[in-house]
Amino acid sequence: MGALLGAALRSAWGTVPGLLLATGQVLPISSLHRLARTSTLVRLVINAEGQVLDMGRKVRLATPAQRRAIYARYATCWIDGCPLPATRCQIDHADNWSSGGLTDLKLLGPACQFHNRDRYHNPDRYTRHKVGKDRWAFTYHRRPGARPLRISCCA
Repeated sequence: MGALLGAALRSAWGTVPGLLLATGQVLPISSLHRLARTSTLVRLVINAEGQVLDMGRKVRLATPAQRRAIYARYATCWIDGCPLPATRCQIDHADNWSSGGLTDLKLLGPACQFHNRDRYHNPDRYTRHKVGKDRWAFTYHRRPGARPLRISCCA
């Protein structure tokens, strides 16, 4: 019935204000305005298999597809010299989530629990650098005069 009404209105008026849905129905402009007022937009980047890779700020945690992609791109924690395998790491944001970081594949990487927490609490001790075209790594800088850091999580 709705599709017939939409078709009749289109033929009678040429173009009807609203949105023509894939079903052939016309969503009235008043409904579009209501949706615009009460909805939020979420940007999703999906790969050829339909798996979500980038989600902007709407979601903090990585999807299973993003995790698999990260494990394929990184062998270990993304802090230089940390030997913990990526599959045993947490997924970390290159730019801290609390500071506006995005949950996008190009800005996610594996960080062992120690480095994930330490980089969050002491961001001035780390510098980020690009590795290849699509990967990041971080270098840890000890404070002058500090004893060498022993990491028991990686043994």
